Amino acid sequence: MSDRAAVFPDVDPRAHHPHRPNATLYVAVFVALAVLTVTTVLVSYWHLPVLAAVIVAMMIATVKASLVATFFMHLKGERLFIYGILGLTAFFVLFLFILPISDQGFLSSKMTHTNVAAEAEAP
Repeated sequence: MSDRAAVFPDVDPRAHHPHRPNATLYVAVFVALAVLTVTTVLVSYWHLPVLAAVIVAMMIATVKASLVATFFMHLKGERLFIYGILGLTAFFVLFLFILPISDQGFLSSKMTHTNVAAEAEAP
């Protein structure tokens, strides 16, 4: 009996199943990412209002990031705990994006421009 069989009695040393990446799947994900990148560039020529442009760009970026995380970072086969941590992270990222955006809308009406250089030159 080999040392490996003594340490791992449930594993059959003759049954070796190497992890073989599915090249077709990776190429399909790459093509999807390329199409989404071209879509992002084409959407930029639509001259949407700023808010709509940001929302469309973030939606496309979210789909691209989820493809990368799912297939290239191998999160597709992970357990539920990993998805919980990923969801919590996404929640905080959204919160940290929304917080300054909402603050800017609140503070923009209260801001005034002061010409400090002109005041310094005044006698």
